[in-house]
Amino acid sequence: MVQVDLFGRVPEVFVDIHEVTNRRKETSITLFLKMLEKEGVYYQVRKLPVADIIFPQGIGIERKTVKDFCQSLFGDKSGRLRLKKQIEALVENFKKPILLLEGGLSVRLDPVNKSIFVPIERRRISDRLWNVIEEQIRIHPNQYEGALKYVESLGVRVIKTYNEYHGALILLSLYREIKGRSKEREYVSKGAIRAKPKFNTIYEQQLFFLSGLPGINIIRAQKLLEVYDTPFNAIMKVTRWDIDVEGIGEKTIDRVKKVLLTPWKKAREERGE
Repeated sequence: MVQVDLFGRVPEVFVDIHEVTNRRKETSITLFLKMLEKEGVYYQVRKLPVADIIFPQGIGIERKTVKDFCQSLFGDKSGRLRLKKQIEALVENFKKPILLLEGGLSVRLDPVNKSIFVPIERRRISDRLWNVIEEQIRIHPNQYEGALKYVESLGVRVIKTYNEYHGALILLSLYREIKGRSKEREYVSKGAIRAKPKFNTIYEQQLFFLSGLPGINIIRAQKLLEVYDTPFNAIMKVTRWDIDVEGIGEKTIDRVKKVLLTPWKKAREERGE
């Protein structure tokens, strides 16, 4: 349930409670929240089933340190979802899924030692020299980069940062950009009206048509067209999407079928008309 503050404001940002409790050090998200507080932006902390932070316009963000990212490739003893399931859930539930890789720009790839290294401490020695202490993560650079490419292939935008403060600045910039755009759009009580842009090609029209379906972003729409050639063929073979198209699961198919097959009268009744 969405809670309004004393001034009747609705939260503009939602944050998973695990991102702000029992933190021994600052993260991109905790620093970002402090920035929002300074600007007077109302946010809400709650238990989120998917994503670590949610922005307006269907943006869901999963934050991971490089070490967390590598560990999630194999899962952990606590039973947390592995990377593949986490990313698929992100794509299933958000129009614009994002992976924020905290420290991703500071990674040193070492194919000789079949590892990657992340800095954990920096000390200045002189004006031009620094002493850097690194942590070795025993994962081959090819596997690390391959995992990132796989995430991107599912339609997830990967944003790499130098450190947690840099990540907070990126989140703030992204939020400001979203709010700037939102002023130009119309909204209804439960979400945004999808404005119809002007198209120069049939290809753009086809992508817009398919990406309007639940769980289908631009990347997935492109994959559908690559497999089925036309939007008509894709719709006619919706029950085979999980077989023919990588990254589309049964949950997405069920949501799409509900939109395509629910009678209009029944849909209006559910809306309360």
